[in-house]
Amino acid sequence: MAMVSDFLHKVSLFQDLDGPTLATLTSLLALKKIKAGYTIFREMDTSDALYVVERGRVVVSKHVHGDVDIVITRFHPGDFFGEMGLFDAGPRSASAQAEIDTLVWLLRRDAFHQIMSDHTDIAAKICYRLVGIFIQRLRATNEQAREAIRWGLEATGYSPTTDPVLLGRKST
Repeated sequence: MAMVSDFLHKVSLFQDLDGPTLATLTSLLALKKIKAGYTIFREMDTSDALYVVERGRVVVSKHVHGDVDIVITRFHPGDFFGEMGLFDAGPRSASAQAEIDTLVWLLRRDAFHQIMSDHTDIAAKICYRLVGIFIQRLRATNEQAREAIRWGLEATGYSPTTDPVLLGRKST
């Protein structure tokens, strides 16, 4: 159990938690071994858990059209994904697949709700970290969207004009 706590303390989401707190958290996690190529979840599946990668690598992709998927990111040991599943049962926004044999720890929504009810101090620390991570990931997504729009505009032959500028930005 101590080795698990040592690993979890290195995960940014849990770095504010001390040893006894990590032991409490560890008791609520489930370990899952995933073979290379196995789909962990598919885009549009119901969300139900957060996953922490202890070993291996997970590739996350988004369906584009027909048989075409685009890789969004890869998660490595110490990374976590699926955090929206802690808060709602909405559909997954992307698919996740083990790229190589992988070991993950699951924090299911019901266990997270138990932490929120029974261990408010732990919940506050985790939620504070989650907010910071949500902000980082949202900023990265906004930048990706900006780049995609720019590429689309360039592909259609758009070029800047001398139209009035609103708040330092052109409005189209």
